[in-house]
Parts: sequence; structure tokens; C-alpha cells
Amino acid sequence: MAAWAASCLLTLPAAAQPVEQQRPVCLNPVDPRIAALLAQFPQGGPALRAAIARAVEADPSLADVAVAMARNANPEQKQAIGAGLADAADYYAKIGLDWARLHEARIRTAMICADAGTRLGFEIGSVSTLAQGIPGFNNAGVTTNGCINRRPISPAGPNGPIPGC
Repeated sequence: MAAWAASCLLTLPAAAQPVEQQRPVCLNPVDPRIAALLAQFPQGGPALRAAIARAVEADPSLADVAVAMARNANPEQKQAIGAGLADAADYYAKIGLDWARLHEARIRTAMICADAGTRLGFEIGSVSTLAQGIPGFNNAGVTTNGCINRRPISPAGPNGPIPGC
């Protein structure tokens, strides 16, 4: 009986391997829409980030294409692509309906095949959702005027009491 159990354990098929041993199949799809964006914004930046977000919000299947094409992009483009994908995922997350959750999941699943530069951009792009829980902060930095709920954060600013709270 023990020999039979040992033989069963030693002959596990590949599908029964632990998840960490299975590798995703990353394809290299190409789409002229994403290629045009990379050509239009060779330096990456906020414009490419916004263009990627708009494209993926309009067609979530472009997330796989953007991730694949980012592998051959320069570091600035990789970061902008990642941030744009984070913006698109956040867009669908805020909708909150089942169909939108599927699109968000598709974008996040595409990131499995992303390189380190694109993942970094995705993480940086996702930071705004973390900072929104802190009153007075967003990606642009501190946004408060020193008052929260009509009470001063501190009883005195650098030049004395804060008027108008």
C-alpha cells in the first residue's frame, strides 16, 4: 500500500503541480493602435499614460497588447504604459459592476506577463488609490488648506492661527 501511494505521488501530472511552479504563457500580440501611441510618444510621460488608459478603457483586450509591446519599449514608455494600465484598472474598479470587474481582472491578469519597468509603472500608478484614504493627499502631494471639517489641523500655522476654518 505504501509503495502504491509513493508511486502515485511521484507521477503527478504537470497540471497538479503547485501554482508557483506553473509558468504563464505570455503571448506577443501586436496592435497598430498601441504601436501608433508608442511612436507618437517616444519619451513616454503623462500623455502616453493618458492615451494608454483611454485605449484600454475603450477596449480592455488591448491590455495584453500594451504589456507585450512594453517589453521592447524604452524605460520611460514602460513606466507610462504601466501607469496607464493602472488608471484603466482603477476606472473599471470604480464602476463596481460585474462586467467592469471582469475588465479590471483582465488588465491585472495581463500584468502577470509585464516586465519590471512596466510593473513599476503600474505600482506607481496605483498609489493614488492608496493615498485617497488620507485626508488632504493625492498624487500631486498635499492638497489641504490646513482645515479638515472646518477645524484647523493645527491650532496655529507658521504665522499664527489659521483664519477661515
